[in-house]
Amino acid sequence: MHRNMYVCTLHTYIHESSNSVLPGLKQEKTNVKYIQATKFGGPEVLTLLETQTPTPGDGMLLVEVKAAGVNYLDLAARSGFYPQIPAAPFSPGFEIVGVVKSVGNGVEGFKEGDSVAAITMEGGGYATHIVIPAAATIPLPPGLDPANVAALLVQGLTAYMLLEETKVKAGDAVLISAAAGGLGSIAVQLAKAKGATVIGLASKSKFGTVKQLGADFVVDYNDAQWAASVREAVGSQGVQVYLDSIGDPSTEAFSLLSTFGHWIVFGARSAGKPLPPEAIGRMIEENITLRGYNLGASLQHIPRALGDLFKFFADGTLKIEITNYPLADAAKVHTLFGERKTTGKVVLIP
Repeated sequence: MHRNMYVCTLHTYIHESSNSVLPGLKQEKTNVKYIQATKFGGPEVLTLLETQTPTPGDGMLLVEVKAAGVNYLDLAARSGFYPQIPAAPFSPGFEIVGVVKSVGNGVEGFKEGDSVAAITMEGGGYATHIVIPAAATIPLPPGLDPANVAALLVQGLTAYMLLEETKVKAGDAVLISAAAGGLGSIAVQLAKAKGATVIGLASKSKFGTVKQLGADFVVDYNDAQWAASVREAVGSQGVQVYLDSIGDPSTEAFSLLSTFGHWIVFGARSAGKPLPPEAIGRMIEENITLRGYNLGASLQHIPRALGDLFKFFADGTLKIEITNYPLADAAKVHTLFGERKTTGKVVLIP
């Protein structure tokens, strides 16, 4: 299956595929282990279960999962705040890398043993096996490390597209929240490769990590005066791009943005407060843009972006810190993730 076909059909798959990790298909005797959120709630609702391995139906692939990426979207879904998952129980996991184990009728371009990846926007990735439409599957070159590929899917692609959407160029000052996290750590490196001055927001314990990634300045987001520290770092130039995973428009970020500055929100970890009235005036006067972003708006760019990310990783432009956990530790991983005690990419290995 050509990658462009993946782009054309993924959106349909997102809306039409089953929420179940194992659709109602003919069963084989071997077992699948998978994580189920038995109800909406905290990490404690994640339970390891077993069922029989399905046989893929028409147009489907059975994939043995080698790595399942962990993202904040997983935590949002588990907590009941992701519209694509309207009810529990369900199996979380929105990005997988694996090997094709069997091929359903009518599938062309895939065979048993092929390395593949997929963004499964309705979950199911926290499992030893998953059935997915061939049309929503990305073929991979042989020999790639599954955990590395998982790091380049949702978080890598989002970081790449955020910098493209905001047209970051040499000399720009780019402020990146959660700069030590999976997405933030990639964004820091990609922005630096473009010649930008990079300011990372992170907790003090992660300053060294963010500096090693190439950030020019690191600021403690727990400090009430963090905006003043950023202002001191960028001086009169101001910030041209703020990549915000917090989603709190009541912060002092508007005072940091330059004329034609971009504040782009791609996450919402904070309840936040309404946009201050005085900020609206500055938006108008300084032509500042405040907008949201999700990867689903850029599906047509995925093949090109993923190809570039593979190239950057291969030539050393992009380095990824990866922490692997066994599938059974999903609840522990969600706890650490929610408490911001992780750095880089976190991956579950079935």
